[in-house]
Amino acid sequence: MTDSEPGSLQGLLGIHEALIRNPNNAARGDALHPGRLDPPSGWQPSMEPIVGYQAVDPGTLELGGHDSFHDIPDSELTRAVVQVVDREGPVHFRVLADRLLEAADVGRLGSRIRERIESHLDALAEAGTLERDDPLVGRWQHFLVPAYRDWSEAPEKTRDLDHVHDSELMLCLFRAVLEEKGIDTDTAMNNGLYRIGFTRLTDNARERLKTPLEGLLDRGMLMETGGAIALGPEAFLRGSGGSSS
Repeated sequence: MTDSEPGSLQGLLGIHEALIRNPNNAARGDALHPGRLDPPSGWQPSMEPIVGYQAVDPGTLELGGHDSFHDIPDSELTRAVVQVVDREGPVHFRVLADRLLEAADVGRLGSRIRERIESHLDALAEAGTLERDDPLVGRWQHFLVPAYRDWSEAPEKTRDLDHVHDSELMLCLFRAVLEEKGIDTDTAMNNGLYRIGFTRLTDNARERLKTPLEGLLDRGMLMETGGAIALGPEAFLRGSGGSSS
């Protein structure tokens, strides 16, 4: 078989090149399955393996070398904010501020510094770059398809249940029920928290998890049956995001 014969490597490369140069728009995935590439309309559980919390190294934000925080150019501060959010989102304002202040070698979050960070977040949200669900900020993906993160690997100051967005708490509860079906509420809460690095189900933690659990029940992702929690009908669907966002 020569390189020019059908089925040869050269022939296959020729077909590949022709497809690249003359793509068939009707044969693309988004054309064959309309809406496949659209953002989900509501919260969706990730089935990816759990990953360790990845904190930004403040040194990589390159905010040093200025006399004060207010001397940092807007473009540099915006870049640093987005860098933190992309790495740690959804991220609590306190955590974001800690990263920025450490990067700029500033010891205290004063009212003027807070206002400046807030104004940058407002501008980024207005532009559609980031989304805010105060006091947390992230990309839309962080809120609708949150990562399954192990917070035991987060810096000690970051490792606070109040820093975890409801979307992540919904995921930890959903995964707990998925992995051990037919468990009671307290067991689901305890197992869910334990898997993401929080070892004790305190009264405060139990109260904190009520809203995420109600969100899963309202969406039909989970259901209560016979005193236990099980997967709901919406848990087996993808793309709809349940009954509400």
